[in-house]
Amino acid sequence: MKAWFLDQPGQPLALRDTAMPEVRANAVLVKMEAVPLLSYTRSYVEGALPYAYPPGPFTPGTNGIGTVLAVGDGVQHLRAGQRVALNPYWIADEAVAEPAQALLGLTGISTDSGAMLAAFPHGTLREAAEMPASTVIPLDGLESVPAERLAALAKFAVPFGGLRRGRLAAGETVAVNGAGGYFGSGAVLAALAMGAAKVIAIARRAEALQALVELGRGRVLPVVLSGDAAADAAAIRAAAGGGVDLAFDMVGQARDPHSTLAALHSLRRGGRLVLMGSMQGDLPLPYGQMLLNNWELIGHFMYTRADYLALVSLARSGLLPLDAVEMRQFGFEELERAIDDAQSLQGLQSTVVMFGA
Repeated sequence: MKAWFLDQPGQPLALRDTAMPEVRANAVLVKMEAVPLLSYTRSYVEGALPYAYPPGPFTPGTNGIGTVLAVGDGVQHLRAGQRVALNPYWIADEAVAEPAQALLGLTGISTDSGAMLAAFPHGTLREAAEMPASTVIPLDGLESVPAERLAALAKFAVPFGGLRRGRLAAGETVAVNGAGGYFGSGAVLAALAMGAAKVIAIARRAEALQALVELGRGRVLPVVLSGDAAADAAAIRAAAGGGVDLAFDMVGQARDPHSTLAALHSLRRGGRLVLMGSMQGDLPLPYGQMLLNNWELIGHFMYTRADYLALVSLARSGLLPLDAVEMRQFGFEELERAIDDAQSLQGLQSTVVMFGA
């Protein structure tokens, strides 16, 4: 089979012939159909990110859609011929307080994840990917949906996990900070699918919110940030018609905390704020107001298996509109072009590498 390899960060990617892996115990071998790319793939390949890279040479690539070719000993429920989604978030399945965790095909997460990356160094940008069975999600009932459309699940999985952690309930009002971004736009649609009465979509540019407002059909209300935290909090509360039940912060690479603080101060008494963004700085908290308002602050990373299964159920029911995402498709051998394209991703867009295209 063919696979893309990164010998070490900073070197060019290389497409090579390699042996088809023999599936190991508790693992699954999947014939790949579609792989969505992260917007920062170019920076990753160039070694510009402070990540714990897998030992090289290795195949990058995180999420993906494919069909099971074979399962290893100890795999109980997956079967050959089954349509599945691959996700990179692997947590060691052992009864310890803090199990090791890694993002396969990308980076180690915990300080003790080196052995995990050594055992499964390769990601999804190969014609057949071997992954731990616990990272493979069945897509039963979605066999007729095109692979490129199912690849949009990766856009929703991360924010969906955060919304579930924040206990978003049907009928509540949620404010999404960073709604114009890749994951933030996914959070808006996921919140709608979960039954939010109102979603306050927060961004720095009005045009980044237009498509979300149209898709919301009156349930998505835009707020364009001014840079004044107090004024922006007041604007969010005005759009919500009072305090917000849940604020969800998905802002990327922010240099200051103004928009996150605006989201915090938009909360009603007893409201929750979930942090899932990548702000480059500290968040100064108003200690007294946190106490008086019973505000809850939740830091959250990724999602659980149960979250991903619930997300698939929403897609199967039609409540999650996968077709709202603009999929920009490239062939497997066009990976370099696809990586360049992914750098310009905005809002409801996704770059996907197609196998056999």
